[in-house]
Amino acid sequence: MAKSIVISSGHGKYIRGAADILDEVDEARRVVDTVAEYLQSAGCTVKTFHDNTSHDQSTNLNTIVNYHNKQSRDLDVSVHFNAYQHTSKPMGVECLYVTQQALANTVSSKIAAAGGFLNRGPKKRTDLKFLNATDEPSILIETCFVDSSADADLYRKKFDPICKSIAEAISGQAIDTGPDEPDEPDVPDTLPPEDERPTIGKGDVGPYVEQVQTSLGVVPVDGDFGGVTDGAVKGFQAAVGLTADGVVGPNTWGELDDLDARKASGFDGLAESLVDDICELAGNSEIANYSWRERGKMPKGYTQGIALCFALAQTWLTDGDPAAARMARADTGNPDKDALSWYRSKFQALGMSNAQSGIDTLRHLFVMMLGLGPRESSGRYCEGRDLSATNVESDTAEAGMFQTSWNIRSCDNTIEPLLELYWDNPNGFLATFQNGVTPDSNDLGNFGGGDGAKYQFLSKFAPAFHAMVTALGMRSLRQHWGPINRSEVELRSEADEMLLQVQSLVGDAPEPVPPSPELPTITITIDPPGSARVVIVGGAEVA
Repeated sequence: MAKSIVISSGHGKYIRGAADILDEVDEARRVVDTVAEYLQSAGCTVKTFHDNTSHDQSTNLNTIVNYHNKQSRDLDVSVHFNAYQHTSKPMGVECLYVTQQALANTVSSKIAAAGGFLNRGPKKRTDLKFLNATDEPSILIETCFVDSSADADLYRKKFDPICKSIAEAISGQAIDTGPDEPDEPDVPDTLPPEDERPTIGKGDVGPYVEQVQTSLGVVPVDGDFGGVTDGAVKGFQAAVGLTADGVVGPNTWGELDDLDARKASGFDGLAESLVDDICELAGNSEIANYSWRERGKMPKGYTQGIALCFALAQTWLTDGDPAAARMARADTGNPDKDALSWYRSKFQALGMSNAQSGIDTLRHLFVMMLGLGPRESSGRYCEGRDLSATNVESDTAEAGMFQTSWNIRSCDNTIEPLLELYWDNPNGFLATFQNGVTPDSNDLGNFGGGDGAKYQFLSKFAPAFHAMVTALGMRSLRQHWGPINRSEVELRSEADEMLLQVQSLVGDAPEPVPPSPELPTITITIDPPGSARVVIVGGAEVA
């Protein structure tokens, strides 16, 4: 189905933007008009807008937003150009978003490939009028830097392919414009070679700091290498086996490039439209506004993120994943090990039965997890270890919203493979969990090295990984969590109602599987030749 799009240029005729080698307002208008032509050729309905009347910034922003909101459309797009300082170095393209991370990533990647730009990637920005005030999904494109001669040269040479790439990314369609243009010399679309990138550390500022912050998921992306960024760099260095000194030099740049590549080639596991629907549902649910006992309301992203993790677990269960099957198995009847058994009477009081393996038990497990987070971290995905505790080995240091440590892996053999799975594909709904949360300088550092440090890093960089590990641990080692042991975790029917709606959005789930008794192990031996003896382990010998 063809999309309806409204696309506007940033700033205005009398409210000028950045100007250096390129003029932001003039070039944004060129891009908007050309992209609109390409979109129309792809069958899209397009309306364009340039502000020619406003004489102050507030009026300018209101005029642009009001025009968008008066139109019937599927997507709002604003085109801008970036600026920092006059330089000959490549600076690159980025795309800003609040809810449209996947689309922003696609747009940035396609522009980078078409123009040969450094790809700065998608950046979540919650402080921009256009992204916050437009009623429909929106993105803001920063095409390149007006004060970079390298960017300006590429932009001029590749203007049409850049505009075409924007239209293809937005429309989701390939656009045929006839014979291909002659190939230009290859220009890298990633960061400059390591020996051209500066070594940076605490106290530095600028776009290279922004790149580090974007790569490591540090919010806000403000270009200031302060305590939070320092902690994030040190935590990442520990995870990849480098000296955790907080200095971003050639080796750390290389590891960041590798992280970016793995993240870009991976996938959170849910379609973008489903993610948006679930976030809207969860964000407006009763449980999102519930004041948890002694903890108050959780960050909006916490409730939304857990809803996404449940949806992902549901898809795993549908696909026959062994880890999801372990999460969804019936109450084991072992309260010393199984959190669902320990809380059986509380579940029964709310009419939640876990007597059968399947989607209902899986959902109830996530209901309990939703109540565990407020006790352990106040719903903060980035929570570092309890600094008053002495558990500072890499395997015992707690991390993440559930304060789970890597030694939990010993309780279930489906946990350890998740580390490799998420290390190779470190996508785990980070942008959602960040909604309403800002890390502090004690959060993003890690302790020790090896797999334990990797685990701590991934718990905060890919929160879905941390949720899945915790879900498995709760079924086999519930004494790992003090709030569960002390029966402090609240179970709320509102949580179950919300997750049941999520379950419906995801689609049909497997039928519940009735619990089955343990089958005896049977050994057949032939002794003496020609006779058989059957031995049932744990039982009697049968001739």
